[in-house]
Amino acid sequence: MKPFFRMSLILLILFTLFLPALPAQAASYQVVVTSKSGGNIRSKPSTSSSATIVRLAAYQSKFTAVSYSNGWYKIKDGGTYRYLSNQVAKKVTGPSTYALVVTSKSGANIRSKPSTSSSKTIVRRAAYKSVLQAVSYSKGWYKIKDGGKTRYVSNQVVRKKTAASKYPVASLRYFQLGSTSYITTKQSHVRRYPASTTKLLTAIVGYEVAARNGTLDQPFTLTYSMISVPYGSSVASLRSGDRVTMRQLLNGMLIRSGNDAAKAIAVRTAGSESKFVSLMNSRAQALGMTASHFSNPHGFHEWNHYTTAADMQKLANTYANYSYLITVSGRKSYKASIKGPYARTLKWYHTDKTLPKEPRIYASKTGYTPEANNTRVFFLKKGNVRYGLVTLKGTPTQTETTLRSVLKQ
Repeated sequence: MKPFFRMSLILLILFTLFLPALPAQAASYQVVVTSKSGGNIRSKPSTSSSATIVRLAAYQSKFTAVSYSNGWYKIKDGGTYRYLSNQVAKKVTGPSTYALVVTSKSGANIRSKPSTSSSKTIVRRAAYKSVLQAVSYSKGWYKIKDGGKTRYVSNQVVRKKTAASKYPVASLRYFQLGSTSYITTKQSHVRRYPASTTKLLTAIVGYEVAARNGTLDQPFTLTYSMISVPYGSSVASLRSGDRVTMRQLLNGMLIRSGNDAAKAIAVRTAGSESKFVSLMNSRAQALGMTASHFSNPHGFHEWNHYTTAADMQKLANTYANYSYLITVSGRKSYKASIKGPYARTLKWYHTDKTLPKEPRIYASKTGYTPEANNTRVFFLKKGNVRYGLVTLKGTPTQTETTLRSVLKQ
């Protein structure tokens, strides 16, 4: 029996030696765009044709790479595998330490050992909001660097400090006007409420009909039903009996964001608000806004009145082609001489307070409802190139941060 077992053992060893090793599962890693002019994301790992370009990724954009071959990173891009050249991107080298912040208002005990069994392991107490440098984590304890020595702190009193997002709004699209691709995107296919950015579509539909019929400057009288809007609406202070023109209403809607002006445009254009909304939805579908639906001309909250940042890019691209509407949307203020029984001059100021401060914004539309939060469509110019920025669902600070980050690109 011994010779048999000896031979079996020899055969097993030889089989193991010559058995081909199974390839290890490749770990994903981060790559960052290093070219200040951006990096082309391609459908194939080749520069032989511009047809392979899917979009331009902005400088310092980060992607998850799954492999690398012949100068190309294979990356995950919106659920699809695409390619990025090593000429415009590099692998991100992770830091050896990472920051922790003390979250306990009573402070955090820094210990010589990862244990709470004895107070003798307490070296000192770190104050609330103190920042510590961690090197590893295991079983509820962070190992930290503390004055050149290794110490420990519990995860019950600290958390990892995360860098503030450059784009903290919920959804955005940043793009060159006229382009179907984008430079920066975030949650752009998630359904959001547009609030008063709806009025860009209202303006297109109303302006086209009035311009075609030659009635932009034709006076007409407002009735109560034409300007009756939900309580809490932003209004342009119009009254029943006012003699106005479509041109004045467009200014009142786009500058002052008046819901009363938007409804008056709708009724004047189509005969009723509901008929005008049908025109809006038809035009939206024609623009390819297939993930959007509109229920009113002003954007006051309704559950089935929604859009996406990607769809708003399509709307902004079209809106930018109407030079008069862009001019109106870029005005800081406008005076309207109202005729009729309450003859007066109304002065409307633009609701976007960044317009006077930022010369690169040449037009914009604001929006807000409690459900939508703040929404914006900015029209930007950098040198001779014009861009659009759509932001949906953000606080004023988040919107401002996103805008500033985009302007720095």
